[in-house]
Amino acid sequence: MSRNGRQRWIPFLSFAALAAVSTSWAQEAAKPAPNAIDIESILAASRGGSGGGHGGSQTKFRDFNEVTKDAEKIEGLFTLHKTGDHLYAEIRPDQFNQTLLVPVTIARGMANAGMPVGDDDLVIVFRRVGDRVQVVRRNIHYKAPAGTPLDKAVKQNYTDSVIMALPIQAINMMRGGAVLIDLSDIFMTDFAQLGIGPVDRSRSSWQKVKGFADNMELELEATYGGSGRRGGYSQGDDGVADARGLTLVIHYSLMRTPDAGYRSRQADDRVGYFLTASKDFGSTSPDSNFVRNIYRWRLEKADPRAKLSPPKKQLVWYVEDNVPLEYRPYVEEGILEWNKAFEKIGFRNVLAVRWQEPGRDDFDPEDTNYCTFRWVTNETTSAMSCVRANPMTGEIIDGDVIFDASWIRYWKQQYALLIGSTTSANGDVSATPLAVGEVVSPILASKMGFGFPVAMKPPGLNLLDKVPGQMVAEVIPSDQGALQWQLAKNLFRGTRGFCQRQHGFTHDFGLASIALAGGQAAPTPPASADKDKDKPKEAEKKDAKKEPEKKEEKKKPEPKDELPEDFLSQAIKETVMHEVGHSLGLRHNFKASTMLTADQLHDTSITRSKGLVASVMDYSPVNIAPKGKKQGDYYTTTIGPYDYWAIEYGYKQADGDEAGELKKIAARAPEHDLTYATDEDVILNDDPYVNRWDLGADPCQFAKDRIELAADLLKDLDSRVVKDGESWSRMRRAFSILLSQWGDAATLASQYVAGQSVSRDHKADKDARDPIDPVAGAKQRECLKFLATEILSDKPFQFSPTVLRRLGNERWMHWGNEGLFSGPGVNISVFERILGIQKIVLGHCLSPDTLSRLQNQELQANPGADPLRIDEVFRALTDGIWSDLDKIPAKDDKTAKPGLSTIRRNLQREYLRRLGGLVLGDRGGSMSDSYSYVVLLGGSNSATPADARSLARLHLKDVLGRISTALTTRGAQLDDTTRAHLEECKEKISKVLEARIDSREP
Repeated sequence: MSRNGRQRWIPFLSFAALAAVSTSWAQEAAKPAPNAIDIESILAASRGGSGGGHGGSQTKFRDFNEVTKDAEKIEGLFTLHKTGDHLYAEIRPDQFNQTLLVPVTIARGMANAGMPVGDDDLVIVFRRVGDRVQVVRRNIHYKAPAGTPLDKAVKQNYTDSVIMALPIQAINMMRGGAVLIDLSDIFMTDFAQLGIGPVDRSRSSWQKVKGFADNMELELEATYGGSGRRGGYSQGDDGVADARGLTLVIHYSLMRTPDAGYRSRQADDRVGYFLTASKDFGSTSPDSNFVRNIYRWRLEKADPRAKLSPPKKQLVWYVEDNVPLEYRPYVEEGILEWNKAFEKIGFRNVLAVRWQEPGRDDFDPEDTNYCTFRWVTNETTSAMSCVRANPMTGEIIDGDVIFDASWIRYWKQQYALLIGSTTSANGDVSATPLAVGEVVSPILASKMGFGFPVAMKPPGLNLLDKVPGQMVAEVIPSDQGALQWQLAKNLFRGTRGFCQRQHGFTHDFGLASIALAGGQAAPTPPASADKDKDKPKEAEKKDAKKEPEKKEEKKKPEPKDELPEDFLSQAIKETVMHEVGHSLGLRHNFKASTMLTADQLHDTSITRSKGLVASVMDYSPVNIAPKGKKQGDYYTTTIGPYDYWAIEYGYKQADGDEAGELKKIAARAPEHDLTYATDEDVILNDDPYVNRWDLGADPCQFAKDRIELAADLLKDLDSRVVKDGESWSRMRRAFSILLSQWGDAATLASQYVAGQSVSRDHKADKDARDPIDPVAGAKQRECLKFLATEILSDKPFQFSPTVLRRLGNERWMHWGNEGLFSGPGVNISVFERILGIQKIVLGHCLSPDTLSRLQNQELQANPGADPLRIDEVFRALTDGIWSDLDKIPAKDDKTAKPGLSTIRRNLQREYLRRLGGLVLGDRGGSMSDSYSYVVLLGGSNSATPADARSLARLHLKDVLGRISTALTTRGAQLDDTTRAHLEECKEKISKVLEARIDSREP
């Protein structure tokens, strides 16, 4: 016997022993793989002779017992042997060509703990070829009915990918000829494709190795070397101690595909679920050969005949014990809230919460046998779902949720910062760093795909007017480490997408903090705790007598040093509900915020029964009451009508005609509370009702309310957010947050111009809407007028000089904040930010897409309708932007000469630049010239309508006439800057009008 207690294999065998081995092998390999080896090959290989059936390769394997000597043995899906940096796995002949799912997760490191990595559809098999074992990635996206000629054609045209070939280290004849390979050859490489450098095997090691019957869990501490940075440190806050050794702990799960019995459920575009998709060349559908199935758990009733039954297997969320005690009720409520939706379709207590107890619950959060709620700490202030599903069926196999504790710390410290408090709730000095990225419209940034965490934004990104004529977010770049960006970019390349809500959530919370600090958003007590409800009449009379006295003593409320408990509890619960919704398979619904009117948003008798929004899968801003209105709930406290409906579609048991039952459920889509639009709708459609971070049935009204709130808060901003002895740097953050409300308003209101409500309803659905429903002309005109008076003007931007002098910033030089350009300079260009806001309006209203849609809407309008026309848009812009030119007084003021403001001059230059661009057109040609036989598809390929170019020329002449009149009648009386501006504008207009017509134009 060997020292480890296992008998060594001796190459010399009797015929009886050989027969016994053959019998044992035959019993274990009931269905031998196509390339399973025969016993002669094993014997020949072990002797160093030629291997029959494998091309006669001269191979000599090492002695199995010698290789595994003193190794730790782990039984499970594969028998593993761990020794040093080697992790050997035995693969039996019957285990070749078996499909395995390989979820990959960052367990620790670079502030990305718990993050899923890579593609959702990574399915591999091990295949024996000669003296090597190939790691083959299955091509699961193409199929046809088995055994048909189409199946043969598919297999000929679409092959699997051999991504590795590993040498066989030894053969274990005691286990039927199981071959031994070193898994380190697979995983001690950049198998996860993080793209941050090669893995240095000498500096990498196995941390945990666990084996189970159907899966094995491997945790590798991998060091990526050779970043090449001088000084050995990472640029920016990458969460790395030294860039010469980027160390991550990566968790690999290898799991057998779930057993048969799961019924895939077909996806429907009216209900938002994550999905798997494959091309079935045997499909009889006239529309597409794609087969799409939703992500969902295998959920079955314990008693199929009972109207209300518990499930055969509960969905248990194991919550880590590091969740603070005071937040545990909100976390548990957020998880269990979904039981209401399941109970409505006949399931009792589907979701359960189990709090981890030390000593009792010993598991790794990344272990796919457990669905966990992780409480982590990093600087991303994020929460996310790491839902995983079998890419071939859609069956969910894991639904971990990550909640970053830094988010709550951020909320508290941001609140303390903006109310001028020097300490957080626990007494610690607030050290929240000031944001170095300043965005004039977070809503527009999210629409353009820049709603990712800062780690997703490439270093040095600057969107300042990169696409003339388009709706472009004006972003001042922040300094992020290149390594962090590269890692984050690769973490989310799968088909599930990536939840981006922290970007807007944290920004929107800044506004809430300023409002709460002034007592303008005092919470409404729950209905059950309403003290005035049952107050005796005598007490009411007594209070009434004291009312005059109260009015005399009434003072501005002092802000509390702590974040209101109602706010924190609702924010945590809403976030947990959102992420658990993802873990149940649900996608975002960015039209759910339009369920209630502005008047209903603060009526708690409505919001606490059906929610603030139709679905918790929206990105909801803080619900702040307009001035003079009683404050309601800050965030939704319950799942909404859409959530109930979506769960019904995904999980309701259908014993008979499942397809017919699902169609009936989905046919309810036209109901007001069930409207649905998701991530791609935010970007690809021009629906003014599909947004992140808006609230209420009319986003334009929401924009107006937010501007009014911001204007009121700006009046005494310096006294509101900074106390004696504190840095003025918080003023800059607060000012930027408030100014961005005008940017968001510009975005939300602009979308109504040529806006169209897009529907997913199907024909014959009850009350079905048309797929495209243009916004009524009257509403478009209302929003256009608002833009002309409240955005394309200098009147809304008359800020206190005192406030503008106090927009300081912090300047530090240390790790994570290196370089002269690591943050904003001392000066802040308010004019640049204001022009950036105004560019949003001009970019949208004058874009080829908008102008083309306006023309199309004239065709789409019913007889008698009055759609907005292109000429009205040009007239509104010209009259609004140049209105001050007619108001300059004729007589000179004795103290100062009359003139146009800097804001007005900047806007006028920008408007003329865009008009000139429309007139002169694209001198570089276009794709349509080369492909004139096809209409190019896509939102940004529309050519500028010829009428728009004609109108641009007309309005240039109009402006030229106004300028000429002003210079002729009052030129000598104008201040020099205004006169110089007008003369320059006149000259530029003349050059544009005199320019030669391009030969390609008609």
